[in-house]
Amino acid sequence: MSFDADFLFSRLPAFYQSRDAEQGGSLRALLTVIAAQGAVLDDDIARLYENWFIETCDESLVPYIGDLLGVRGLYSVAGTPAFGQRALVANTLRLRRRKGTLSVLEELAFNASGWPARAVEFFQLLATTQHVNHTRTANVRTPDLRHALAMERIDGAFDRAAHTAELRALPGGRYNIANVGLYLWRLSAFALQGRGSAPAEAAHAGRFRFDPLGRDMALFNRPRAEDSVGHLAEPVNVPEPISRRLLHDELNALRQALVDDTDPPLGYFDADGGAVLRIWLDGEAVPPENMLVCNLSARSDDAAPHDWRRPPAQLTVAARVAGRPKLDFPRDSARMLVGIDPVLGRIALPAGKVAAKVEVAYAVGFPGDIGGGPYDRRGARRADEDGSGLLGGRGFDVALRVGAGAGALPTLAAALALVVAGKRTLIELDTDASEAISPMLVLPESYLVIEARNRRRPVLIGDIHLQGNGTTRFGLSGITLDGQLLLDGPLREVDLRHCGLTPARGGIAHTGSAPELQLVLSHCVCGPVRAQNALGSVAAGDSVVASFDLPRSALRIERCTVPGTTAAGEMAAGNSLFGARVSIERTQQGCVRFCYVPQSSQTPRRHRCQPDMVVKDLAPALAAAEAVRVRPSFTQVGYADPAYFQLTSGTASEIRRGADDGAEMGVWNMLKQAQREANITQALDEYLRFGLEAGVIFVN
Repeated sequence: MSFDADFLFSRLPAFYQSRDAEQGGSLRALLTVIAAQGAVLDDDIARLYENWFIETCDESLVPYIGDLLGVRGLYSVAGTPAFGQRALVANTLRLRRRKGTLSVLEELAFNASGWPARAVEFFQLLATTQHVNHTRTANVRTPDLRHALAMERIDGAFDRAAHTAELRALPGGRYNIANVGLYLWRLSAFALQGRGSAPAEAAHAGRFRFDPLGRDMALFNRPRAEDSVGHLAEPVNVPEPISRRLLHDELNALRQALVDDTDPPLGYFDADGGAVLRIWLDGEAVPPENMLVCNLSARSDDAAPHDWRRPPAQLTVAARVAGRPKLDFPRDSARMLVGIDPVLGRIALPAGKVAAKVEVAYAVGFPGDIGGGPYDRRGARRADEDGSGLLGGRGFDVALRVGAGAGALPTLAAALALVVAGKRTLIELDTDASEAISPMLVLPESYLVIEARNRRRPVLIGDIHLQGNGTTRFGLSGITLDGQLLLDGPLREVDLRHCGLTPARGGIAHTGSAPELQLVLSHCVCGPVRAQNALGSVAAGDSVVASFDLPRSALRIERCTVPGTTAAGEMAAGNSLFGARVSIERTQQGCVRFCYVPQSSQTPRRHRCQPDMVVKDLAPALAAAEAVRVRPSFTQVGYADPAYFQLTSGTASEIRRGADDGAEMGVWNMLKQAQREANITQALDEYLRFGLEAGVIFVN
């Protein structure tokens, strides 16, 4: 049944329809209200039916269906788009049929945590005297030092070398008869959907970088889905940095297969999974057989100390099949060989070769969905829609699109030239390319939003300068800005969602007076946020912000990491990490909850904060030692680093589980990593074979 006013009105006798038309349509208006409520009821009935099935039910109902199957209660991880319990419940019967096998433990670890996993039986890697009736030919006591790939994999998830026995418990000790290791990859691989711009190395022709900001950066594998539950993960199935050796071996095998006219063993360049990386020179795609893996670090000789190594102009491959001729690569004289370094994220052309424009597609590693990138910026739940990373669809007067296709403008500069003051304007960037900009936007009584299309990652290089009045509103969504956002005047609202403002370039600065300005940062990476005078309010959530300098302003922080100093008029904070002194003027207002705050800080009242809790009632010497113990430590803190502000495994549990929901303090509270790790441990008891012990080992 269709609940709408026309349907209900058509079912009335013609007499009532004509009388209602004569009297102004009050009956139709009533039926419109009734139809709207009927549609709500109809949708609710349909939703109740869908809630019977694990594939379509609401996330909140997954534990109830799991209870019917006897799935053990797990820690809640609601509120994060990274992981849910649906897969574990849906696969319960399939996993129980294969209980005790190694592949099930691997699948269980993935379903219980959402992290890609590889299970390893360590007793298979023990250096033992073998029985002649049960020889293991691959298990040799002394590794082959000439096998470079095997040497690279030692002590990792894909290690095949034999080891002497260890008596320490997991995960410190691994190689023992009863031990099974579950290697987990906590970082995710974010792959560009289109073509990104590869900037040229200054003053060095023929050399480029994958990163649009010109930084050295490791490229990551785009994980391929495994075929079945019985398949154990391989390097192409996990989001790890691309190995020079693995990529080199595959490309060499590809060239050899072309010479021998055989089928190449593809992994990184499998057509079904998509190529792990792609390169275009002046719009022309570079085929994989023309790519050479090189170590493109700077040369160490005195002749050219800052020059990169270069690939040869030509490569000859001899046939291994009788009667086949050798081939020279590139096979087309109009093309060239391209040297790539996946560890440093560099590209080099042969000596004397140049390209005016280089475009790339690749994947990078990062802990989660912040800072802008080729990920889904929509809300994880219906209740999160208002706070999602998409600002479009809000009744704009003018909508402009930048990118390829009919009706699209070629550049953001061309779109900004069409912006008229006094209008509500949306500019959507449907591209992954970079563009140099330096706009001076004077927009009184206007609302302007510059938004990347969902799963896109455009990069803007330069400063954005905005002036307006008390009704000016401005928004950025999904943008990477290699420059400052300079605000001037009494603006009304500035809203940044899922944006990355290069910390070293200056962040956000406001000059002048704006007593009613509302500045909001959500899921952002940003440099310092500064203001000359008091702002109306500043709010930051799920973000990394270098520092705050906001005199007489109200500051609200939730689930953030602030490595630098924080100064504001008043503050309310929760589940956050402050790496340097916090100075708040009005300490009688606000509250700081479940945060790490340096002891020298001046803040409003604190509730369950560290190191306050661990040093309470202790002697000075012991208190100083405890304060050092709970100090947060991070795996990496560089903006180009994959594990950006990720807490180390050695960080005190008071920090790693110190938030109000039992997760970690700081920006990665959203990942609920403590709950996911506990879920694995709890689920293993049911599936682990008697006599075995399993341990979780984080690869990254």
